[in-house]
Parts: sequence; C-alpha cells; structure tokens
Amino acid sequence: MKLEDLWKDVQLRRNVQGYSQKLRSRVRDGNTVEEEVFRVYVREKLPLSALAVADVIPPMIQGVATDVFVIGDMSIPPLMASPLAYKERVRPLEAGISIGNRAITAGTLGWFFEKDGDVAIGSNAHVLAENPLEAGSREKTILQPGAYDGGRAPRDVVAEYRWHQQLYGGVSTCPVGQLFAGLGNMAARLSARRTRFKLLTTGVNRIDFAVTGAPLVPYELKVCGAKDWSGFVGLGFAGSDQASFFCKAGNIMATGWKPIDVDVPVVDVGDTLHKVGRTTEYTTGAVIDDCAHGKVDYGGGNLIEFDDLILTTKMLEGGDSGDAVWDSMVLN
Repeated sequence: MKLEDLWKDVQLRRNVQGYSQKLRSRVRDGNTVEEEVFRVYVREKLPLSALAVADVIPPMIQGVATDVFVIGDMSIPPLMASPLAYKERVRPLEAGISIGNRAITAGTLGWFFEKDGDVAIGSNAHVLAENPLEAGSREKTILQPGAYDGGRAPRDVVAEYRWHQQLYGGVSTCPVGQLFAGLGNMAARLSARRTRFKLLTTGVNRIDFAVTGAPLVPYELKVCGAKDWSGFVGLGFAGSDQASFFCKAGNIMATGWKPIDVDVPVVDVGDTLHKVGRTTEYTTGAVIDDCAHGKVDYGGGNLIEFDDLILTTKMLEGGDSGDAVWDSMVLN
C-alpha cells in the first residue's frame, strides 16, 4: 500500500491541502494517541453539513484509518512591512536581509552556496527569478535591499540571476500548447459547454530555490542579528496563518549547490527550528511533519504541489520567503 495512492483518492476534494508521506499517530484534542493513520492536511475543519458528500474525508480509505489536520490556506504570503534593520542596505551582505529580483517586490537572502568552486547567493525562485514557473528569468538584476524596500539600480545591484529550479504544475506558457488549449476553449464556447481548458506543466516539485551569479559586493557567512547558528535545515517559502512550509536542505543539495561551511542535520517531528527573515526577524517553530506533501497557491490560478517538505507551526510572513531555517541559533 502506497500513501500516494490514498492521496489520489482525496487530493481533489474541496478543502484538502496535502498529506503526510508517512503514517502518523492520530491527534485527538491536541494529544497524540497510539493509532497509525493516513493524515490529510486541510484548510479548515468544517462540519459535515458544510461539505458535499464527495468532499468528505472518509474515516477509512483502502483499509487505512484517516485523520484530518488543519494547516490553513498555504500560499506565497503577500508582502508586509518589516523592521528597518532587515530591509535597509547592508554591506557586507549577510543572511536574513531584504533581497530580490528587480522585477519582484522583496524576499529574504537565505544563505550562500557553492558549486564547482563558484559562490552564489541562495533564496527562493520566486524571490530571485522573475517567474518561477518559467525556465530562466528575463530580468536578471538582483537588488539588496529588494525593490519594495527602496532598492534601485545601479546603486543597490549585488548580483545577477544565474539559475532556478523551474516549478511545475502551474499554467503552461508554451505557445503551441496554449494554442491548442485556446482552440479547445473556442470549441467549448461554440458547443455551449461550461468546461474550459488550461495547459498545465507537469513534474515533481521539491524545492523553491534559485541562485545568483557571484556576489558583486562583499559578503559574510553570517545571519543578521545572530551570534551563533548551526544546522542548515532548508529554506522557507510558503505559509498560512497557522503553519509554514520549508524545502529541505538535502533536496536543495541534490541540484549540486551546497550551503557553505554549515552542517545539514536530520530533523524530527517536535524539534524546534529557528529562522531570521526580512519581515518577522527571529522566530521559532515546531516541526509538525518531516515529510509532507502540500499544495501552495502561487497566484494567477497556479496551485503548485510539492513533495517531501518540512511543515512547521507558523514561522513566516510575506517577505520572509527564502529565509534559511536552522537547527539552533543564539541571538546577539
């Protein structure tokens, strides 16, 4: 029995946001009980009367007991104001401060990475690339602080975009495919059908990650506001009013880019994690799931699914995207 087969049974039901890719203990009244279940993550708990029969999560699927767990509506959070210290111009560069592609607003500088002797700034693809659903980025200028925080070219240019892991599952921009989708929609209109077509890209997403070329200004392997930190766990990229998603360090490293001069620990459910981000500065959270699959709203009708994520209690707000999460941290 594969949990992904159980997921196929529930993934299109209204209110469903994801699932745990491991069997978990049931949670009842905030406490765990000794019963292994297929955990389904939902936007909110609704009374049965508020759900269509087809949207109800059955108590058992293929002989496996189910449990629902509320995580809210996971999305790329809208940008918020931030403390001056984290959105001002900082030289040398350090992790935890405002940064972004000139075409976007602002996110957080996550950490510094290396591959084949090249050094790069690392953050989310939706922070360093113009559009994470496209291959490459037309706009390549990287500003610190980000444009929303007053960054301007040429004075605040710190790097050029180099590469990002393209995200799959959104609306495709392929012109040929869009042509066929358009013809299908025209036929649907002519036949008075309500069905409409969208061309979707396909693939498995595990990270929202991008790197720049070599920094054009001095940098330090340092976290803003911290005097000690260790254990690079991953990068934050999405959240709700109740929970946050982080892509794992191991999946980032699978691209060939390695975080510089830090170790990479294994985390477990219940561990406390630490982060410093542009908007909320220093926050901590507890690991809810060390192997979650979830849907993330990227806007524009693009609901992107991710595998093998770390799910925590709420740690992020808009502008914190791209921040590194650590196993331990001591502030100045």
